[in-house]
Amino acid sequence: MTNKRLIFLVFCAFPILLFSQESVLIDDFEGGLKLWSAVNDESHLYFEIVDNPSPDSENMSARVLKCTRKAGSVSWAGVILRGVYTYSIDSDTSGYAYASVKFKKTSRGQVSFKAESGPDAATYESTMDYPNSLDWVTMTFDLRGAGYGDYSDFFVMVDRAETASSDMVVYIDDVTLYKEKTLVPEPVDQKAQLGTGEADGYRLVWQDLFDDRYLDPSVWNVENRGDGGGNNELQYYTAQNVQEYDDNEGNGCLVITAKKENYSGKNVTSGRLNTQGKMRFQYGKLEASIKLPKTANGLWPAFWMLGDDIYSNPWPGCGEIDVLEMGHSDAFATGRQELLFNGACHWGAVSNGSHPNYSKFSTWPYSLQDGNFHLFTLYWSPNSIEMYVDRDLYPKIEPYYVLNISDESSSLSPGRYFHHSFFVVFNLAVGGDFPSIYNVNEITALSGGEAKMYVNYVKLYQQEGEFSGYEGPILMDAEEIEASESEMPGVLAGAIYDASGVLLARFDNGEGNWLRNLVPGLYLLKFEDGSVLKVRKR
Repeated sequence: MTNKRLIFLVFCAFPILLFSQESVLIDDFEGGLKLWSAVNDESHLYFEIVDNPSPDSENMSARVLKCTRKAGSVSWAGVILRGVYTYSIDSDTSGYAYASVKFKKTSRGQVSFKAESGPDAATYESTMDYPNSLDWVTMTFDLRGAGYGDYSDFFVMVDRAETASSDMVVYIDDVTLYKEKTLVPEPVDQKAQLGTGEADGYRLVWQDLFDDRYLDPSVWNVENRGDGGGNNELQYYTAQNVQEYDDNEGNGCLVITAKKENYSGKNVTSGRLNTQGKMRFQYGKLEASIKLPKTANGLWPAFWMLGDDIYSNPWPGCGEIDVLEMGHSDAFATGRQELLFNGACHWGAVSNGSHPNYSKFSTWPYSLQDGNFHLFTLYWSPNSIEMYVDRDLYPKIEPYYVLNISDESSSLSPGRYFHHSFFVVFNLAVGGDFPSIYNVNEITALSGGEAKMYVNYVKLYQQEGEFSGYEGPILMDAEEIEASESEMPGVLAGAIYDASGVLLARFDNGEGNWLRNLVPGLYLLKFEDGSVLKVRKR
C-alpha cells in the first residue's frame, strides 16, 4: 500500500442518527477477526479483539477491535477488510451512501473510511475531524461522492496524524454501511431560548434574547458603511436595516433586512452590527439561534468574530473566526443552496496575496434555510476551536469544524493568533467574492422583494476556573419596572449600574431620589440583601 495514491476528501460531520433498516453490518468483532489485516503491515499497526474497555450508552458491545498504531508509523495506519464482501455504493436507493464506525481514542487527529473496488482500482476516502471526547463516539462518513459501482475493500484509518512519536491505542467497533438515515432530535422547546444550556461546567456569562423591542446600544454597534467589506460586496450597510422586533411567531429577534433600493450610490442595502468595545471575550461557548433567508442566489449571511486588537493589529493578524457563512457560489452551481455552508479561521500576515487560513465546507443532510431557527455553537478553548449545528436537538452531534490552536511554533501557526479577546459580528452581505456575484441584477434572492435574517438569541458561556476573560454587560436575571423619581420611595441600601455594568452611584437605606440626576434609560439596582432590580427611567 505504500505506493497507493491517497485521496483526501473532507466532508461534514453528520448528527448521531437513527438509521433505517436498510443497512449492513460489516463487522461488530463479536465473532472473530474475519479477514481484517493491517494497512501496509503490522510494523505500523497491530490489532486484536479485546473486551470493551469502557462500555457506555454509545457502545455496550462486549468485544471490540483494539488497534495500536506504532511509533513512527505512516499516516495511513489502519485496518482493511479485503474481498470478503462486495457492496454497491450509490446515492440512490439501490446502493449504500454512508458508513459509520464507533471509535474510542485519546488522540484528536482525523479518522477516515475508505472504499476500493479492488487492489489498485477506484478509491474513495471520507475523512473527518475527531471530536474532543474520551468516550465512545460514532463517526458517520458520507460516501455520496464516491464513483458509483461495486466496492470490495473497506479501510478504517484509525489516526491520520502525519507522525506518531509514541504508540497510540484506538478502539473501533460496529463498522456499518447504510442506505439512508433519519434524524432523531431531542424534544426541545425552541421558544424557551435555552440553547445547549449550562452543561459540562459552562456557566452563562452574557446573553441577548432580543425581547426588548429595541436594540441595546450598550452592547451593539450598528455599522453604516458601503465600502464592500474588503470582499467587493454590493450593499450599503445602514442602521435602518437592523431592527429588533417579533418575527410574527412569538419570537423577539434581531432582524437584518436586505433589500433593493438606491442609497448613497448603491443599489441595495442591508445590515451589519458588532460588539466591538462593548462586549469581548477570550475562550468559552458562544452560540446563536438563527433563521436564515433563502440565499439563492447572491445573499451571504454570516455569524463571526474578529480579534479585538484589529485597530493595532490589522486583519488578518488580529484573527477571524467564522462560525457560519452561507451562500457560496459552489452551492448555487451544484444545487446545494440550502445545504452547503462553512466554518473558517483566518490569521497571520498577507504574503503574495494570501494568508494562513483553514476553511471547511459542509453539506448538511437537511435544509438550514427551511424557515426554522438553527443553533450554531462555537467551543473555543486554549487547545481548539470547534463548531456545531443544532447541538440542542442532537447533543451527540459531531463538530463540522475543528482547528487545533495549541501550536505556536511559527508565525504561520494558528496558536499565535487565537489566545486573546474577540468581539461578535452579525451581517447579511449581498453579492461579492463569496457568492461570486458582482451585478445587483444577478441577485435572484431579492427578485421577490426583501430578505431577512433573524437571530432569536445569542449566548456566551464560560467554564469556571477556565483561563478566560470577559468584558461586557453584567448578566442580571431580574424583574424590570418603569419608574420616575416620585414613584421610587425609600429602598434598601445598594448600588446602581448602567446597562454596561459600570458603577454609577451608591445609595443609602431610605434614599429615594437616586434617579434624579440620571438620564432616561435602563439601570440595574443591586441591593444590600443581594436582590437585583432593573429600572427603566422615564
